[in-house]
Amino acid sequence: MINIQIFLYTYHTRRKMTIKEASKVTGISIDNLRYYERIGLIPEVPRVISGIRDYDENSINWINFIMCFKKGGMSLEKIREYIQLTFQGDSAKEERKVILLEAKEELEKKMKEIQDGLDTINYKLDIYDQKCAPITKEMVSIWKEKNK
Repeated sequence: MINIQIFLYTYHTRRKMTIKEASKVTGISIDNLRYYERIGLIPEVPRVISGIRDYDENSINWINFIMCFKKGGMSLEKIREYIQLTFQGDSAKEERKVILLEAKEELEKKMKEIQDGLDTINYKLDIYDQKCAPITKEMVSIWKEKNK
């Protein structure tokens, strides 16, 4: 999935970005960008002669790649493990697949929990006026009576 803001920025400017610009287009703080590079989530970002980071399209693609995993609930440790395995090439293909399958299973579990919660809320909304509101009113009344 491509971030259209980043695509348009890099397509129209055809230039590299400072960390401030990379932060703005990715929505990730400067501190987090530095941290992600330091812990190996993203490969070392190219630098200009003075040492200032010079984010290129590949750097931004790596950031988008890891953020997809992060948004999916994968821990930074698991993302880093996956990235390290990626650099091992086909020899680590099965290990990467296991990480993806575990992440998928975890997401499906979370999605079921969220769906169960949503189903409960929808049920409550459907019966709210007939049953929930009177029962809640009665429960509050009893609580007030006991706590006088």
